[in-house]
Amino acid sequence: MNAPVGDSGAAGPAPWWHDAVFYRVDVRSFADASGDGVGDLDGVRSRMGYLELLGVDALWLTALTASPLTDPQRGRAVDPVLGELDSFEALVDEAHAAGLRVAMDVAVQRDRVDLLETTDHEVFEGAVRFWLGRGVDALRVAVAPGTAEPAGAAERAVLRALAPIVADHPGRCIGVLVDAAWFEDSPDPEAAWDIGIDLRLGRTPFDAAELRDVITRVLGSARALGVPAVWALSSEERVHPVSRFGGGAAGEARARALALVTLGLPGVVGLETGEELGLPSTGGRVTPSARGPMPWEGDEAPYGFSPVPGGWWPMSAEWAGYTVEAQLEDPRSTLSLHRRALELREEHPALRGGEVSWFGAPPGCFAFRREPGELTCALNTGTEPVSLPPGEVLLTSGALEDDRLPPNTAVWLI
Repeated sequence: MNAPVGDSGAAGPAPWWHDAVFYRVDVRSFADASGDGVGDLDGVRSRMGYLELLGVDALWLTALTASPLTDPQRGRAVDPVLGELDSFEALVDEAHAAGLRVAMDVAVQRDRVDLLETTDHEVFEGAVRFWLGRGVDALRVAVAPGTAEPAGAAERAVLRALAPIVADHPGRCIGVLVDAAWFEDSPDPEAAWDIGIDLRLGRTPFDAAELRDVITRVLGSARALGVPAVWALSSEERVHPVSRFGGGAAGEARARALALVTLGLPGVVGLETGEELGLPSTGGRVTPSARGPMPWEGDEAPYGFSPVPGGWWPMSAEWAGYTVEAQLEDPRSTLSLHRRALELREEHPALRGGEVSWFGAPPGCFAFRREPGELTCALNTGTEPVSLPPGEVLLTSGALEDDRLPPNTAVWLI
């Protein structure tokens, strides 16, 4: 069994990441402070108040370093497009002051992985300790900055090299993208990790039976390995959930419903930049660049992303209604739904406990109870409204029809 590297295994409080909500800050598309049309670290700092207001627990900064950590020249440097090391250190300090943890990618060159296990490849260890010494709370293993491929031989070599380093830094954790087989087989006890980033939910269609099956299998895998389950609605292609579920009003309703489902489950939740706004993907193709910059305010592009227009992916004129400004004070908005769900997840005793029990539901629906907290979550993926489970309604992803749960809708009850 893979022993979590950031936890000694002794009885006591669960580690901070056990039920954390990670927000993937796509730095280049989040906020541009320098005016060159590309997001940067000072842009993230300028929006720290929003990240705190949103209610997430940790920020995952992607493609941060100038080069993989096996590069002796630039493995300890921030990508100059994103800013300087001083900006990163200030961002970490401000995030910690706001109660937020900070995660970053640990990337290595695939053709240099074999050097990790030789007696003289101190470059990698030095680089890892360099970033941990600057307050980084979590490391996500990759073979190149920003990549999203399941762990293979290269990633396992990195994990083996990381384990003893992170063990010297209590309270830090390691994450890695895993596929179902690697997750369940528990292959290498020395390739230790704390968070197995599982994208099975991000590949599952909006169907109650298939969703229940995947949730059950992910919970089983996590329980067998003694690590938290991980829930993410985006797939490797990083298409926004709204577009993945068909787009338009139906796609938005389905994405909102599954946001409640994931935030109601025990374990780690991952949100992508803009997912909390219900943003559709830009363009018609399923590609890694199917995202646009974060829309903050105003009625015209670039919607507060940058002080100058142009220089980035296209931003639709329809995005004026999706900005943070437009949604922040609207209690029916997708942003307000996420904020309320995150607030309840943090504060309400019903959202406690690591067990899930299922009970009977009409065709096209499921319902589970979080134990021992006793939150009930019901989802309707069918075509007709159904009766609500017993209990007091705590939160819904869409309007109810009297005492019935409409299609493409989820509800929390206590």
